[in-house]
Formats: sequence, structure tokens, C-alpha cells
Amino acid sequence: MRGERGKRSFRLMSHLIATLFYITIVTLCIITISCGLPTTEYLYPPAIFSSTGGVLVIEHDKRNIDEPDVSSIFQGYEIYYRVFDNSDNATNSYSYISNMKSTNVINTANYYKYYPLKHGKDVSPLIKVSDNTYTYYYLKMLLGETWTLIGDDPASTTILDSVVRNTSEDFYLYSKYEVGDLDYDGSNSSPSKVYIVFFAFAYGFDLSTMENVYSDPVILEPSVEYIPGGT
Repeated sequence: MRGERGKRSFRLMSHLIATLFYITIVTLCIITISCGLPTTEYLYPPAIFSSTGGVLVIEHDKRNIDEPDVSSIFQGYEIYYRVFDNSDNATNSYSYISNMKSTNVINTANYYKYYPLKHGKDVSPLIKVSDNTYTYYYLKMLLGETWTLIGDDPASTTILDSVVRNTSEDFYLYSKYEVGDLDYDGSNSSPSKVYIVFFAFAYGFDLSTMENVYSDPVILEPSVEYIPGGT
């Protein structure tokens, strides 16, 4: 009997050792395979996105250029917007999009009818960044003039580009804020004042997957008041 119990104990121990060996081998295989897989792609959002004195300010996060895995994907920053003739509606819309993440930023923007600001030259992204030449980008929302994008110095006379609505019309024109405009949520045409909700995010393109890549967005709160002009 004692010999039989000894054999059973030996078989149990052998089975346990074999099981542990199998688990170890499987774990090592998983680790080895995982080390060869590409990491989840990500981008850094603007370090700062703010509004003051009729100017939107984006601070470029230099990690988007300095980190090789990120810089191979990163292309620049996009700014999305929607125009309202009522501040309460603007506030409500902000609350609807306040939980956006990189994974759903475009779907959410489309659902709530937010549109990208466009270059006068109609290129994308709005702020194209290939190096760390500029830390700050300023969108000057000029009254009675076309909005302009300035790099690194808000007093600079060097204009990177003009900026227009997604409809390719200037922002300052009264006559172009019409009921039914896709980027305008208002019951009044030619309003004397509008409220614009903006958000910004980093944009990139991954050549290995042929897919767009986005950072988490940064949303301005409250909405920006703007007085359009012109005829």
C-alpha cells in the first residue's frame, strides 16, 4: 500500500510539474510574440487650446515630433467648430460633445454637425506641422476681415494662411449666416452676434494601416462670442 501511495504521489507531482512547464512555455511565447507587435498608435493633443481677445491659441506639443513612433504618424492639428445664434444652444452642444475621445471624435463631430475649419487654399490639416519651428499657433478672428493663421507671434505680419468656414465663405460676412447653413445652428439669418464652439485635436495618418489617427480633443468652454460684419 505504501508503495502504491508513493507511485500515486510521484505521478501527481510529475503531472503538476508538466502543467507548470506548459504554462511557462505558453507565457513565454505570448510575451515573445507581443514584443514583436506594434504598439497602439496615439498622438498628443494640443498642450494648450484657449481663446483670448479674439484670438484662438494652440500650443504645439513637441512630443508629437520628438517621439519617433509618434512623429512618423503626426501631421498637424485640426480645429472643428459649430456656429450658434443662441448662447444656451451653444452651451448645450458643448455638453453633448464634452466626453469625446480619440476613438469617437470624428463620429461625434459628424453626428452633432461640427465641421473642420478650412485653409483658404483648402488643404488639410488646418495647422500642418513638420518640425518644432513654431511652438504656438494663433488664429486671429479679425472683425470685418478674413481670419488668419499666425505662427509663434500674434503680432507677426507673417500669415501662414487665411482661414474660412467649411462652406469656404468668410466668417465675418453677415449675409452668409443663413438658416439652413450646415455649420450654423440658428433660427435667425444675419445675426448681430454668434457663439462658436471650437475643439482641437492632433491629426495623423498611419501608413502601415492606411488609417487616420487622432488624439483626444480639447474643447473650448465657454463658446466664443463673435460679431460678424460686412454685407
